[in-house]
Amino acid sequence: MTRLMNRGLKAAAVVATVAALALPNVAHASAAVQDVNSTLLNSIRAGAAGPPPRAARAIAMVSVATFDAVNAGSHMGYQGYSYAGPAVSGVSKDALAISAGYTMMANLFPTLSAGLLTTMNTRLNALPVNAAVRANSLSVGSSIANNFFNARSSDGAAGAQVAYVPGTNPGDFQPTNPNPPVLPLWGNVTTFAATSNAQFANGAPLALGSAQWIAEYNQVKALGCSTCGTPEQQLIARFWADGGGTFTPPGHWIDITNGLIGGLSTLEAARATALVGMSVADAGITAWNDKYTYNTWRPVTAINNCTLATCGVAGEPGWTPLLATPNFPSYVSGHSSFSGSAAGALAGYFGTDNLAFCTPADPAAGVVANRCFSGFSDAAFEAGISRIYGGIHYEDDNGKAVRNSLNLGNFVADTQLQRIGAVPEPASWAMLIVGFGLVGALARRRNYGVGGVARRRRQSVVAA
Repeated sequence: MTRLMNRGLKAAAVVATVAALALPNVAHASAAVQDVNSTLLNSIRAGAAGPPPRAARAIAMVSVATFDAVNAGSHMGYQGYSYAGPAVSGVSKDALAISAGYTMMANLFPTLSAGLLTTMNTRLNALPVNAAVRANSLSVGSSIANNFFNARSSDGAAGAQVAYVPGTNPGDFQPTNPNPPVLPLWGNVTTFAATSNAQFANGAPLALGSAQWIAEYNQVKALGCSTCGTPEQQLIARFWADGGGTFTPPGHWIDITNGLIGGLSTLEAARATALVGMSVADAGITAWNDKYTYNTWRPVTAINNCTLATCGVAGEPGWTPLLATPNFPSYVSGHSSFSGSAAGALAGYFGTDNLAFCTPADPAAGVVANRCFSGFSDAAFEAGISRIYGGIHYEDDNGKAVRNSLNLGNFVADTQLQRIGAVPEPASWAMLIVGFGLVGALARRRNYGVGGVARRRRQSVVAA
């Protein structure tokens, strides 16, 4: 009963978040957490994190350290993740968030560490806290971050880039550029919240030459070439591309999260971000385990090399995709996995999938537009199908990955960083009171089985 009531309180708070911004004397908008998130995204854009799975791990590391530090300074109202010590006093929540977040980034991104630590001190100096509180917050926050960084040092991430020998049979992945295929052993990295890399695995791909495989082959060939697709489909492909120099696919969802947490307290903003962070990290581990278990070829390889004898369908030599094809196996889609997991975590945190929002493309994407959605899964499904419009994935890579990862994110929200007791923190009460007046019916979380997510209307808004 308590658990159901807590879900109801969160669903009520969704609508109330925006309304509460106008209420006096209510603590919202953790600028500290949003600043940590923004600096993390800029570090990812600079290439410090590496390819998407490493970026997702970095997101989890930074967001969990930030949450644990703020939680320690908030009477340990939630179960900690890496920190199991007592609550601390004489600290500032914002200073804890900045200290832990920036310290973790300095550990993860050594080439940027000097600048990150300088920025951290600038942010701390700008807070309205005395010297003792600043020093205590810095000590606690940096200690929590350093301890968590060290605890994950043997999680398998450091040794995930190894030599790869491609297969020689039709259907086997072939490298798509001269560089080594990305992170063949990333599927062995220790998960953050999932029980294993197989808990939300996607099973075997379609058999080469099967009727469904041929249908999906023809689909991507027709929609995903460099001159194919409608203008809207090409816009969607480029909007979600998130390639080199951007915040990457998992980072796109931290950008989305950052736009949603402005009405929350420091603790709640940190918790929401950490749930998304662990979800995208585990989604990357799960997807990469599938990728290098099944080693399936990309559409560009299949379409250029298929024959009736090898694939049951004729190829089209010279076919090129709209987007550059990433250099790792096709099945399953990492983007679909990252997007589904983040959407599931956000739906789990807010208590409903049906929260409308808009999100911009990364500035480096060259797409001057916002995409607007009526729910988190709506955005996740569009992000997934964007890879077909881009010519770099089949539907088999996408659909199962989105649905299984939605369940992964919901699992993370259900099992991690749970409240100790059922009383919301004081800063949330005003939002909840307003929410009870605005929400007529409370949405339940769902299991995202096949066909279990309704597709909703979406639109693009071109920026002026």
